Amino acid sequence: MKLEKIKENCKIVTNEKKQGEELYFDTKPSYDIIKELKQNGYRWHNAKKCWYRRIDYTGTGAEKTNYLGVKVGDIFHYSWGYEQTNVNYFQVVSLKGTKQVVIREIGYEITETTGIDSFRVKAVKDSFLQKSQFIADNEKGAVKQVKGLKNCTIYINIENFGFCSLWDETDDLMTCYY
Repeated sequence: MKLEKIKENCKIVTNEKKQGEELYFDTKPSYDIIKELKQNGYRWHNAKKCWYRRIDYTGTGAEKTNYLGVKVGDIFHYSWGYEQTNVNYFQVVSLKGTKQVVIREIGYEITETTGIDSFRVKAVKDSFLQKSQFIADNEKGAVKQVKGLKNCTIYINIENFGFCSLWDETDDLMTCYY
């Protein structure tokens, strides 16, 4: 019996706090159903009286999203600086559970020169940098938790004092005087 067919005959609950899925049956499932559940990573939870498993979205399928709709390939941008405005871009390379992503820093291209030492830039998807000042090993990437604000801004913390918001594909202003 296939897992999809089994799921048609039970109550399914997504447990966002535990990043998991719980299956509740009216009666004890047959041996064949239990075997199929175990083969698909489900375990029995004696206190809750349900079968559960952790949801793992580490695959590369772009159709999978986390609980805020972030998917593999999405780009976050980080605009920062004191006397100048720096811009860095980070691409989601995989999802980890329902609330975390793995990111790698990517390059940008200048789309317009707006003045002396002032430019418009945009991210170049899949142009992964060899070294990043924000990610210790940019080949592996960094795991970050995705968060959302009440105004629907989706972001990740990149440093203790800074955050990257989901890039809307509009060019960013960058200035550099040094």
